[in-house]
Amino acid sequence: MHIRPLYILLLGAASVTTHASPTPAILDDGHDLNQVPAFNVTNFEASAMVLSNRNFYKFDVTFYHEATPVHCEAMGTTINHQLTSIPQTWCPGPGGSGYGGNGTGNNNNQSNSNSNSSATTGPGVSFKWTEQPDGSAALLIVRRINDKAADTAVYKVTPDCIPMMGDDIFRHQVYEGPENFSVPAYRSSESG
Repeated sequence: MHIRPLYILLLGAASVTTHASPTPAILDDGHDLNQVPAFNVTNFEASAMVLSNRNFYKFDVTFYHEATPVHCEAMGTTINHQLTSIPQTWCPGPGGSGYGGNGTGNNNNQSNSNSNSSATTGPGVSFKWTEQPDGSAALLIVRRINDKAADTAVYKVTPDCIPMMGDDIFRHQVYEGPENFSVPAYRSSESG
């Protein structure tokens, strides 16, 4: 499955609100696309740390009513006290990644530099934070159902939601948008 083309498609549609019933669409890469219940994100935080070269992202995500939330978090490195892009990162724990924290099936609780995997098969939950050239950012959340199907949601963050805070050596970038939000989600599955 190709998450990147779906991510680009969803990122382009992230600012469009549609209230129509789910309609299947066929993507050029041979995958069907259907709307599924929105992902509910709670306790979202992202910040570059003061007097540090680290930044962090953490949140809980629930995929359907009364489901157990999955906790996702990652740390990144920054040289300018700003938020930076984070590659696809598996969310550990129950309901998170069948691949544990490192994409291998072992939940070794290793650091993010070892836990990011380019593997995109099997069940599990992952996320990716991408800084955009216009100063905005995008949070991509993927819930893999199996090797042929995944639910994907993209939350677009406007530049005014990630301002620089503080003065002088205490200046750092912080997410100041909503802590809790719902993100429209879509299921991509291989056809045929």
